[in-house]
Amino acid sequence: MHSPALPLDLLVGPERAGQFIGALVRELTSSDLLPEPVAFRAVCEGVLAGDPFLLAEPGQARIPRPDAVGLAPGLLFIIRRETDQLTVEDEDGQRRQIPLCALAAYQLDQWCWARPGKEAAS
Repeated sequence: MHSPALPLDLLVGPERAGQFIGALVRELTSSDLLPEPVAFRAVCEGVLAGDPFLLAEPGQARIPRPDAVGLAPGLLFIIRRETDQLTVEDEDGQRRQIPLCALAAYQLDQWCWARPGKEAAS
């Protein structure tokens, strides 16, 4: 049994969470020309909501949300992210591609920031 969804700072630590959020804010201010306070609020709201468009990164393990229907229990590991596609691996080592929007049915459970060699092995 997995724990319920945890805040980002509890998963990766406050320093890494701050770095990640700061990078997203800088991206929104430069690419979308949003004022910094607006970008900060949008990022924080998205992170708290578990928005996969903001959060999905290689090294994450996700589990189905409690309200998800028709998904097998177990971890889904993100191996690679492209613009709107993810390469994921299940607990049995089966890899497949899924659309990024499909990740909305999953919640972030673990985030391994240091996974050397994992991407090279794919």
